[in-house]
Amino acid sequence: MDFNLTVETTFLLGVAVFWLVLYVLANLFHLNKYGLDVKPAYFMYKSKALNSSLDKVAKKKPALWTVLSNIGLAFSIGLMAFSIYFLTNNLLRFIFPIGPVAPIYPVIPVLTIRLYWLPYFFIAIAVIFLSHELAHGIVARLENIPVLSTGILAFLVFFGAFVEPDEKEFEKTPLKARLRMLSAGSSINLVAALLVLILLHGLFMPPTGILIHETIPDGPLEKAGLGRWDVIQAINGTPVVNYDNFSKYMNRVKPGERLNLTVFRNNHVDYVQITTFAAENNKSRAIIGSLYGWASYQPNRLGLDQYTGVNLYWTLFWTYGIGVSVAIFNMLPLFPFDGERVLYYPLAHFVKKRKKELRIAISAFSLTLFALNIFLSIWRYGLLAI
Repeated sequence: MDFNLTVETTFLLGVAVFWLVLYVLANLFHLNKYGLDVKPAYFMYKSKALNSSLDKVAKKKPALWTVLSNIGLAFSIGLMAFSIYFLTNNLLRFIFPIGPVAPIYPVIPVLTIRLYWLPYFFIAIAVIFLSHELAHGIVARLENIPVLSTGILAFLVFFGAFVEPDEKEFEKTPLKARLRMLSAGSSINLVAALLVLILLHGLFMPPTGILIHETIPDGPLEKAGLGRWDVIQAINGTPVVNYDNFSKYMNRVKPGERLNLTVFRNNHVDYVQITTFAAENNKSRAIIGSLYGWASYQPNRLGLDQYTGVNLYWTLFWTYGIGVSVAIFNMLPLFPFDGERVLYYPLAHFVKKRKKELRIAISAFSLTLFALNIFLSIWRYGLLAI
């Protein structure tokens, strides 16, 4: 357990040192002259060089970008329909017993995301948001929409990018051009997520065991010296490559029973013996002292060591998950998501009066749908952290 705490503490200390050093350097060398505005735990960098880069990319293959942006628009309409269907169907499943539900929680570090996931989460956020905004910028320049500023920003551990188009010129642009620009972010996120999924399947082999996420203090696993990202490959000689294997075996085990574990740690196979505990909520159920998840361990094909491979896997996994989530929910017709304007602009083309009321109604419907899913998730399951 001490190792786990050290990893998390090191990450938080690293974040604090980064901001302290950046703040000192920014004031010492007056970095604001170069477009870098630094405040405590916040920075924004604007560059005209990024604007010119967007121009070069957009104008190099305009026909190709036009085709891709049209495909992206079609993708985004599908994503919008799916986001509404998913939330509506999930809400009905909360209300009526018609099938399993998917708990939906707001992203709140520590409260809904455990500390050890944060490095992977923020790397994924940076990759997805950067590609999202760059896609907006490229299509904006393709459609000759002026870009006022381009850059990157960060607050605490949240990193992102931004492309700020000239809103007045944007509103004058033909409807299809506006829709192509608005849909570019979600469509590129979907494509990026699919590419990452291909990498996950290509770079990693089938499961060979189950990963330990966290251990109970003074529990059987911790007493045996096992910790995060160590792998249980077999129990008493019986292979356990996924949670289903593990669960079926443990159903036959009684509290106080000794188990011989085959484990993979520090890049080699080891054998340890543990004595099971009784679960607090069920004294007849045996536990081995592991917490929060039973993901399978998949060896990498790159020849990387065990822990480097695990970190690469989780970085790609979170990038895939965040990419799909942003692609879908950004197309939800809810302000300030892009989906709100993608739906509003075509409808406003046919509605001559009460356009403001139309816009409010679109967001109100989506907000109600989204909020009810979150409320019912917390009400039924509590505020769970993954």
